[in-house]
Amino acid sequence: MAATCIGLSTVAFGLASETGVVVQNFTSTETAETTEISKHNGTFSAVAFSNRKQNISISGNCNDAKSFVGDTLANASLAANATAVCSGTYYVTDTSYTETSDGFNSFDISATKFPALNT
Repeated sequence: MAATCIGLSTVAFGLASETGVVVQNFTSTETAETTEISKHNGTFSAVAFSNRKQNISISGNCNDAKSFVGDTLANASLAANATAVCSGTYYVTDTSYTETSDGFNSFDISATKFPALNT
C-alpha cells in the first residue's frame, strides 16, 4: 500500500521504482579532504579541499546471482533516488549476494566515483 504523506509536498518519501531488482536501501556520500592554514591567533586564513569522491551503496532483493551487479547498477535510477549522484563512472569496490532457505535473495553493492579522474 502506498504511503499517505501529510505536510510538506517538497520532501520525498521512499525510493523511485526500479526494474529487475527491488532496491531496499540507497546511500550516497560525498567526501573531500581538507587542509587548513591558521594564523598565529588560531583563526583560519585559508582552506583547500582535495581528493573529492562519491561513495554509493545499494542493497535490496533480486532474482538470482547471474550478473546482478551489472543489472542492479544499470536498472537503479540513481538520479531519481539521490540527486547528489552525478553522471560519470562508478567503480564497484564491494559486492555480496545472499541466499537463505527462509528468506529472499539479497544483494549489497558499494561503488566509488572519483570526479576529478578523467575516464
